[in-house]
Amino acid sequence: MTVALVSDDVLAGLLPALLDDDPDERAVTDTLLERVDLTAELGRLVDGLAELLTHARAARTRRAYESDLAHFTAWTSAHRLPALPADPQTVALYLTAHQDQMRSASLLRRLSAIAVAHRSAGHRSPTDHELVRRAVTALRRKHGTRPAAKAALVTAQLTVICTRLDEQTRPHSPEPGQSARVADRQARKHAAAVLRARRDRALLLVGYAAALRRSELVGLNIGDLTERAAGLSVFIARSKTDQLGLGDFVGIAHGHPPDTCTATCPIRAWREWTEALAREIGIAVEDLPHDSPAFRPITRHGRLGTPADPDPHARLTGQSVALIVKQAVELLEDPKRFPAVQYAGHSLRAGFATQAAAAGVPLDRIMRQTRHSSIAVALRYIREADVWRDNPTASLGL
Repeated sequence: MTVALVSDDVLAGLLPALLDDDPDERAVTDTLLERVDLTAELGRLVDGLAELLTHARAARTRRAYESDLAHFTAWTSAHRLPALPADPQTVALYLTAHQDQMRSASLLRRLSAIAVAHRSAGHRSPTDHELVRRAVTALRRKHGTRPAAKAALVTAQLTVICTRLDEQTRPHSPEPGQSARVADRQARKHAAAVLRARRDRALLLVGYAAALRRSELVGLNIGDLTERAAGLSVFIARSKTDQLGLGDFVGIAHGHPPDTCTATCPIRAWREWTEALAREIGIAVEDLPHDSPAFRPITRHGRLGTPADPDPHARLTGQSVALIVKQAVELLEDPKRFPAVQYAGHSLRAGFATQAAAAGVPLDRIMRQTRHSSIAVALRYIREADVWRDNPTASLGL
């Protein structure tokens, strides 16, 4: 947004005074004061600043903060307490009231939202007060701060899943004696299953091998994935640790010779999905718009888009990725060992880090692929995998 303090008509009025051989400063000043509505111009500047500041945080973060602040405001309103500015005692009581209803991480995020709201309004944040700090310390000691992590989906599980998804894409033959109507219905049902299986296999394998967050996965466009001799190049335009949108590349190398790719090959899976996608739309693969979504919703009838939005170029959502992962885990047919509820979109990224650590890949190479900005967070996966490497209990003779 561009805000001009001096409009074209104002400049036209100033030209005579400015073009004089000896400009009269007072004449210029008088013309400005007469023609410029400073209050309106400053108002537009304030609006411009407000619009600019909305980009200071990621949209997802803004939505989370707005939701958290709304929850705090509703609670203070119900108890007839001021929310902005809030007293430290109010914030401490809010923590106490919800300590058994929310996870520690959720409450700490609400404190961040409260702090941001106060500082943005020019108030000192009550979260800096000693009373609130002590309440947070007590909360951490009482309930702990370990995040509720989703289970990691590793190569052994993905191999079974992708093999079964690949089996779903095999040609379907009508049963003997079927009527033409039944055979047609079965053929359309199979075509829908094939399209969905190709998408799901490509999504799972690209998300796993590139160690993508679900927001990064759904943010991919067709043009962001480029097949090269060495493998598949993936451009991540924006991520959680790249709020300025500088972008980054990761590579997915061939795990087998290109002519012997298996059902778990991300490059083969991506190629087969884009071919199926192009056929469904009715265009050639090379004509797929580079700025269109890499992964798209598919209705239960096998049509691209959603029942509410039949746009074939609609983008898959993060919630859909979580559902696809859960449905994939169900293909393992072992709910006791692999309960689907424990898996979500993050299981792919966590699985990459866990599998790589178990294979002895150095930390710096793992972090290069995961793009973790925190060594402590990356080490969380490494330690979970490392606990079984040369474990001394195997030598106890038990």
